[in-house]
Amino acid sequence: MGRETRIRVLVVVGSTSRVGAGVAQSARLLAQAASTRGAEIEVLTLDDPHYQDDLPNWAPLAVRAFPAIGPKRYGFSLGLLVAALRSNAELVHVHGVWMFQCLAILVWALLRRKPYIVTPHGMLEDWIRKRSPILKRLISSTYQDRFLRGAATLHLLTEKERTDVAEFSEDGRATVVPNCVEPFETLPGPPGWWNQEFDGRDVYLFFGRIHEKKGCMELCSAWDALCSIDSSFRERSLLVFCGWNDGLRGFEDRVAEMMARHGNAAFPGPQYGQDKQRSFAAASFFVLPSKSEGLPMSVLEAWAAGKPTLMTAACNLAIGFEAGAALEIGEDEDGIRDGLTSASSLTPERRLAMAAAARSLVIERYSMPAVAARITEMYREALSR
Repeated sequence: MGRETRIRVLVVVGSTSRVGAGVAQSARLLAQAASTRGAEIEVLTLDDPHYQDDLPNWAPLAVRAFPAIGPKRYGFSLGLLVAALRSNAELVHVHGVWMFQCLAILVWALLRRKPYIVTPHGMLEDWIRKRSPILKRLISSTYQDRFLRGAATLHLLTEKERTDVAEFSEDGRATVVPNCVEPFETLPGPPGWWNQEFDGRDVYLFFGRIHEKKGCMELCSAWDALCSIDSSFRERSLLVFCGWNDGLRGFEDRVAEMMARHGNAAFPGPQYGQDKQRSFAAASFFVLPSKSEGLPMSVLEAWAAGKPTLMTAACNLAIGFEAGAALEIGEDEDGIRDGLTSASSLTPERRLAMAAAARSLVIERYSMPAVAARITEMYREALSR
């Protein structure tokens, strides 16, 4: 993209820090990828306790944060609205729905008569809509439906999302461009949570938000049941949850009970930076028994690290099954237990083949160079409309 065709893009996302989890990481990597193709990116976000801590990750992009009042999950911020209206952007890219930022950019579009792109990040699927349905219906009828229908492009991360947004994209304005992931760097030394008693074990790693929709309790039940009937699996395996507990009651007690009963479960809490890299490096398998996802960044990170993956169809990465990088598991206790049993019986040769398939998928489809051209082309098409 030459200088005369550089596109000025304003990226709006509820959080640019670890508070925003996979949405923040996805938005960052897509913006940085677009910047490598010449797009001029400015980022508007909401202030939060970890904003300053994680701001360096966004370099070289310009990021501004604004205070919000009222419920944190809604993020009402007049400062963000005013900054958007004062921006000289040709195009706005909004990440996430159900928040005030959608109303802010709808106002921007009506006043500036310029286009915007919306990335729902899987937040329009049925499982999400059924959570707090009255509030969501109110937001939808007040402005969000109009906001979605007015988008120049609905940016989807997977083909499956087309069904989620069908009512808002009758004219074919939905475009699929997947998330991208950074190259994995192997660091020396074990993660901080490692114990010598774990040496020689197969490590089954869950990494991410500890939440009902992620299937964490079902994974605990499956693990407990399998270890109770298979002493060999119990002695050579370790289940590790890395992440923060987002209101899942009883989870920490459940992990402690399994550790006391079987001696092979741990919850070291959130892991960031080098601790995160070492946690992925220590894993034998990555496990995500999720009931609802957009396109999970954690799976892409596991593949970048060359980790065979156990995941549900709800992770929307069927290509992992097709390419031999992942095993499909069910969402209930029995389905997860069967998946753990299958993984534990894989030969060393099969594990190596799955690791190689995972790395190849990332290079071919989910690396920053592979995604950068597609995201900037999406920007150009949105402007042409």
